Amino acid sequence: MTRMRFKRGLLGAATPVGLLLLVLGLGCKGAGKDGNSVTPCPSISFASSLSSPAAGDVSLASGASSCDAVDIGVLVTNLSGIFTVGFDLLYPSSIIAYQGFSAGPLLYQGSPPIAPLFFVQKPSPGEIVASGTLFRPDSDVSAINSATFITLHFVRVASGSGSLDFNTGPGSTINNQIIDDSGTIVTATFGPGHGGVVQVP
Repeated sequence: MTRMRFKRGLLGAATPVGLLLLVLGLGCKGAGKDGNSVTPCPSISFASSLSSPAAGDVSLASGASSCDAVDIGVLVTNLSGIFTVGFDLLYPSSIIAYQGFSAGPLLYQGSPPIAPLFFVQKPSPGEIVASGTLFRPDSDVSAINSATFITLHFVRVASGSGSLDFNTGPGSTINNQIIDDSGTIVTATFGPGHGGVVQVP
């Protein structure tokens, strides 16, 4: 009889402690956006249109992503004579919003004494105009394989899917082009069809 009471006493004492640990464990995992789910939210995805960029292609590629943000890199593939890069990019502003950028390593090759200068503007919703340049006496650089010129950071606005691509139409804000250190335009292909599709769960 004494043994039975002892077992019940242990169960009675352990139950509140176990429940407390369970609640704390769930709290550590965090709740979903609805406050009830403990399943991690699916990440935003970006699928590039070009699986194998050719020499001279400027294309978009997926970077780090989470359920609330995604990074998209602008890559230059197998091209020499890169001193200044400029482009006009269109994106689906109804599902993602531009948040900022990080300069890629392309223009930093050889540790130029004067740091490259980057400009990024949003002339209209869903449009990004970006450029980056080196300064004399630095000489132009080369992209061996695919080198990142800049990485654009986007955040979630709403669920859905849409395309990102270079604006190559007549309404483009600037010319999509690459210029060498003598001011000559270098043959490069920005699109169409050099972007991709973003999916926001």
